[in-house]
Amino acid sequence: MRVSSCLKTVAAIFAAALLIPAATSQAGDRDCTGNCYEEVPAPSYYRTLKRRITLQRGAYEIDREPSLYGWATKRVRVDDGVEWHREPAVYKTVKVRKRLKSRTVWEKRWVDGRHIMCEVKIPGKTVWVNKKVLVKPARRWKTRSAPTYKYVKKRILLRPYKNRAVYHEARHKYVRERVEIQPEATVWQPLGKGFGKDW
Repeated sequence: MRVSSCLKTVAAIFAAALLIPAATSQAGDRDCTGNCYEEVPAPSYYRTLKRRITLQRGAYEIDREPSLYGWATKRVRVDDGVEWHREPAVYKTVKVRKRLKSRTVWEKRWVDGRHIMCEVKIPGKTVWVNKKVLVKPARRWKTRSAPTYKYVKKRILLRPYKNRAVYHEARHKYVRERVEIQPEATVWQPLGKGFGKDW
């Protein structure tokens, strides 16, 4: 019972498929009863689409943060407070007695009409001479006082420069627009009742 009903359904589908070509083939005959169809493009329809428009593209920007410097005050010792002094030696000249020893010298003499060399003995004697004597020796000493300081300023680096990449996001906006859509398919459209009666 179920098989026969399925066969009937299939037969009905084939009959409906063969009906449209038969009616189309009769459209040019005199015997057309007006039950005719023509193939026309599928009707267009409208839709509202949402479209994104880019106002500004995303981009990276390099931002440099400059170096930061400061001033440091430092205490520097200029003088350690030590001073050296020098006193020169003191001398004086005095007269002293000096004993000269006897000595022998050779002298050239004229004797009996001729020159001869004679050995002559000079006796010793006491004479006064000048002598430089040390009265006070030289000396060197140091004195110590409070050290001397001063303050100097020096420019120092507190933070080096830094490059930072800053990203600017893209800017978009959305617009709605109504568009007409024309399908590529075709449909069979029935003709009017009076079509084909005068043929």
